[in-house]
Amino acid sequence: MSAQNTAISFCKSVLPISTEFMDQLKRVIDEHAAHLNDNHITINFKDSNYSAAKGGYHPVEISLIKMAEYHYVISYITDFSYCGHPSEKLERDLDFDFGNSLALSRPFGWIDISLPEIAELYQLWESNFIVYLTMDVYDQIQIQSL
Repeated sequence: MSAQNTAISFCKSVLPISTEFMDQLKRVIDEHAAHLNDNHITINFKDSNYSAAKGGYHPVEISLIKMAEYHYVISYITDFSYCGHPSEKLERDLDFDFGNSLALSRPFGWIDISLPEIAELYQLWESNFIVYLTMDVYDQIQIQSL
């Protein structure tokens, strides 16, 4: 890990974001040479084999906003899945929108992010995502920065 990226830190969140998750984000940012001087970083994780017919690992998008030098807040985490038979298209399946204090679960719609049920849902999602990262299921990881 470069000396510059080891200094990355994240703001406290209403959801129980684990140190392991933050460490994984730091690792991905470091490996993909993100520009940490930029004010906004978006990370996209994709499994190129994921399809409506075959299934696979859902694409994930994570947005970070710079609050101070090397100090970021997670703006949102979105998990996409194929929906809408017969013309399947990628849609938000889960969305943790920290900026608006809302969470989206496709079956239930938008709800308050601070509800205990959302914390449980987030922890389940996060633990699965960390496992997928360690399994290297995402063969396309892209970082955009502004």
